[in-house]
Amino acid sequence: MDNNFRYPGEFEKVSDVFMTWLPNYVSSPEYDSRETCIAIIKVLVGKAKLHINCASDESFDECQNMLKKAKIDTSQITFTRFNDTNFYVRDNGPSVMNDGHEHYRVINPGWSYYGVWDPNSASCKIARQAGVHMAVSLNIFDIVNSPLISEGGDREFNGAGVMMCIEGTEVDKRNPKYTKKEVEEEYKRIYNVKKIIWLPKPIVEDDDYRNGPLEVKKDGTPVFGASFASHIDEMCRFIDKDKILLAEVTEEEATKSEAAKETKNRLDAAYKILKNSTDTNGNYFKIYRMPVAAPVEYVLKPNDLDYDLFKSFLKENNYKFFDGTPWPNGPVHFYAAAGYCNFLICNSVVVGQRYYHTGMSDIVKEKDELAKRTLEECFPGRKVTMVDALPLNLSGGGVHCWTKEVVSAEK
Repeated sequence: MDNNFRYPGEFEKVSDVFMTWLPNYVSSPEYDSRETCIAIIKVLVGKAKLHINCASDESFDECQNMLKKAKIDTSQITFTRFNDTNFYVRDNGPSVMNDGHEHYRVINPGWSYYGVWDPNSASCKIARQAGVHMAVSLNIFDIVNSPLISEGGDREFNGAGVMMCIEGTEVDKRNPKYTKKEVEEEYKRIYNVKKIIWLPKPIVEDDDYRNGPLEVKKDGTPVFGASFASHIDEMCRFIDKDKILLAEVTEEEATKSEAAKETKNRLDAAYKILKNSTDTNGNYFKIYRMPVAAPVEYVLKPNDLDYDLFKSFLKENNYKFFDGTPWPNGPVHFYAAAGYCNFLICNSVVVGQRYYHTGMSDIVKEKDELAKRTLEECFPGRKVTMVDALPLNLSGGGVHCWTKEVVSAEK
């Protein structure tokens, strides 16, 4: 491997941003997730070269019509037509390294649709190929393959030789056939990093929803999470080569539910590791804290679009969750995959997530405002725009999930 290549930080100069247009069936009953996508695009137009992949003729036509209706200049966007079975390009999209001299390389790890499908299945191969096709569309032909299963949302880089990821995801869930040492050695090889900071577990709300309910209400109604990603970008981000932003659950919030209590325990464990971690020069990182989002509950009914999608991932377990809880008859209650750490950094702007809708608790509005102030503190000189991410979160994604930046080799 050529050691001149490095994986840059997302806070560096971005040349391109990739996105995948969501088909109309990836949506919740009351919210159209593509409206959030349009809001993201509006912020990014003119800030970098935008690429939107439409995996079908129907998606392409729909995308064109919705963008034009939103008065977005589509001439500034490159539309591609690569076949892809994944909707969140962060995870299977092009992971591009550079050598600082306009030479680029794409890393192509294995893909298993978040540990659900066989990596050798046709669907997984298609998703894996899509990321390579996107890189080739930028004239990047230097491809490094790896047998390890991994998604972009669980990899954070400081651009100076340090990578962060979640051990419970990268080793236990995605690569159980490998030891932690073997996984670490492979990541150091393909990403040319000197150090890996291993955080133990994801926040509970982003853990595998198939584990079982996050909580059971007093009337016996179970409430489930809306994700099985278990990614670091829902809880911890590099915001500069020497700065880290970590989510935080307060002592008071931890008393509200068992899920909040467990998430606090996991974030506290992560903080202990991070405060004792150093960069490749032995310097400690400065750690900022970000509030977690207030729980946003929603209900899927049997005829709703996402209902069958969530249910389908339990088929091999006889439609039971891993703790033995059966898939409920009738409506199913979920908490949206909400969070403020799932933001995108793109040159002069930061695109964050907000949640308040009329009728919601004032706590939601207060948290939105605090999250924006936190991002403004972390990114002085950049404009912070908070978009209504709830529609996208209801389908298990987010702003960062739906986008994949390529950092320029130019200084």
